[in-house]
Amino acid sequence: MQLRILTLNIWGVHYVSKLIHQRIQALIEHLINPDTNYDIVGLQEVWSKVDYIYLRDQLKSIYPYSYYFLSGLVGSGCCLFSKYPIIGAYEHRYTLNGFPHKIQHGDWFCGKLIGLCKILVNGYVINVYNTHLHANYHHVIPKDIYLGHRICQAYELIQFIESTSSADTTHLTILLGDLNLTNDDLGFKLINGILQLNDSFLQRINKDIFDPTVGNDGQTCDLLDNPYIHPHPYQGQGERIDYILYRARNDNVKCIEAYPTLHKVPNNPNGLYYSDHLAVYALFEIDENIPEKKPIPLDDIDIMDDETRNNLRSACIIVEESIQRIQRDRIFFALGVFILIFILFSFNNNSLLNGYLLTIFIILKNLFCLIGISISIWFIGLGKPVERNGLSSILNAMHLRLRVSQFFH
Repeated sequence: MQLRILTLNIWGVHYVSKLIHQRIQALIEHLINPDTNYDIVGLQEVWSKVDYIYLRDQLKSIYPYSYYFLSGLVGSGCCLFSKYPIIGAYEHRYTLNGFPHKIQHGDWFCGKLIGLCKILVNGYVINVYNTHLHANYHHVIPKDIYLGHRICQAYELIQFIESTSSADTTHLTILLGDLNLTNDDLGFKLINGILQLNDSFLQRINKDIFDPTVGNDGQTCDLLDNPYIHPHPYQGQGERIDYILYRARNDNVKCIEAYPTLHKVPNNPNGLYYSDHLAVYALFEIDENIPEKKPIPLDDIDIMDDETRNNLRSACIIVEESIQRIQRDRIFFALGVFILIFILFSFNNNSLLNGYLLTIFIILKNLFCLIGISISIWFIGLGKPVERNGLSSILNAMHLRLRVSQFFH
């Protein structure tokens, strides 16, 4: 039995992304093409439910089963289309997802999550997880204020998959989506090291099969020839941050092909591209003749190898530093409150201004100060404590895993 899977971040941010409707239509035409023949399609950044409904209605003749993960103010952006029945759906919204005052980034307003669809394929239960982690806007670790959040999201992803992919009920586990993590990032190493997932691109058998319009280096984002990207000072030839990862209960699943695809829309006179990301395609072969694998006794399981333990300790340090930053932030906002209160009750009698200008000046000054004081108090009393508790919760879970691993090492 063969299983064809595709994942794509469609870059569907209305009023920001370019040519959304044309690109979605081009994607639909590709998906309904008989030559493509995907079984499961996972999409990210479908921020508009109207776009999802349009996709669902246009694709239902080929993909009769679909699911949209609703979350947050503008949705999670994640959805899934399948030729096979979806028999269950679950989701976990990430505890931490950026900052509300970083409006230009927008992640806080999105309900980013990891969503699970349990799909029944010819008697096999396949858990397909779709996710989109927090973006990296700085690309340099010391300046990456979201690093602690992405580490925590990666660990929550690990916890969710561990809790929902029991070997007794799941034949195949597939994690797909935009992880916003390269192979060398700590979060990705934790996901691979703890969950023992296989990277379809690296584990593929036919390494000479690839999309000739893209190349065979595996890059999926920040490609120099994509007109939708915004170059940054530390950009190379591209990054690989979109993945299809998998793990089978038995040794009966092989990845035959896997490669990035869907770059430039073919035969389009306007030079249209599908997205600012590339899609990732994988072809799996499931041998139905291999007998069931016997469960391994817990005493014989090595929960983590030494490299993963060291990575987890490094993750703990990063989260601890994020917690320390919160205390500094609260002190900064407290100082801001005192300064704004001082300004609020000062400069109310300025002899250099006449009565009309003085009134306008006082109103604007007081309004600015009151807004600033309100925001600062919100951060001190609510925003930062919530972030601290979220970080502390994940940190405690990491420490617990490190302690437990000592009993099996």
